Amino acid sequence: MDFSIKSGNPEKQRSACVVVGVYEPRKLSAQAEAIDKVSQGYLSDIVRRGDMEGKLNSTLLLHNVPNALSDRVLLIGLGKERDFHEKEYQSAVRTAIKHLNETGSMEANFYLTELAVGKRDVAWRVGQAVITAMASVYRFDRFKSKPEEVRRPLRKLTLNVARRPELAPAERGLAQGLAIAEGIGLSKDLGNLPPNVCTPTYLAGQAVKLAKEHKLKVEILDREAIEKLGMGSFLSVARGSRQPPKLIVLQYFGADKKTQPVVLVGKGIT
Repeated sequence: MDFSIKSGNPEKQRSACVVVGVYEPRKLSAQAEAIDKVSQGYLSDIVRRGDMEGKLNSTLLLHNVPNALSDRVLLIGLGKERDFHEKEYQSAVRTAIKHLNETGSMEANFYLTELAVGKRDVAWRVGQAVITAMASVYRFDRFKSKPEEVRRPLRKLTLNVARRPELAPAERGLAQGLAIAEGIGLSKDLGNLPPNVCTPTYLAGQAVKLAKEHKLKVEILDREAIEKLGMGSFLSVARGSRQPPKLIVLQYFGADKKTQPVVLVGKGIT
């Protein structure tokens, strides 16, 4: 999926779909109000009739909204505004992406990133939208002879911000979100591989590949090196397999020398 950042009014977007939120009970978000204004109360009439109450994760897909330039408008329930925090935001984004992926909209303008989420800034909102979106459409079908095809899947998502000064921090949030999402995807892929494929040697190869693609230092310790370190518990587990053990050390030096290092230890041997 491709992502981009934009600042623009929802009612003026020529898009397959525009995504806006509705709070409970029956309260349009500012972005939904903009569409409601140009459509002469079209959205207000819908929520007044009770077709969209605004309950968290409820959805309503509208076609041909009067005077709106998009083909569709997707309303996402946000729950009560005072209770709309990080967890609710992520849940609403997840619901929106899954619904978009089922509508046939191959591209969409996403306005949930303009919503207030506690004290979180626009970089956080954009980053979390990217991470959640990528996780929502993740599929692992490497070993399926006939992978299930998604009809007209969502391919492009434009994340909108309310003001032009927010474009730069939103771009930073996008870059960080993509990096985290790709890392999560790689971890899921490795976790989904069968053990006869994802051996210690295979993992070591993936680590070397990562180090070449990014600014990482990699060290792969074999059985002899592990024995010299006296890691008996590690080796006792490894003896349960025909595969030779590997201890993988990846290092990233991104901070100044005075900053204390962060060490992550992964248990990937059982």
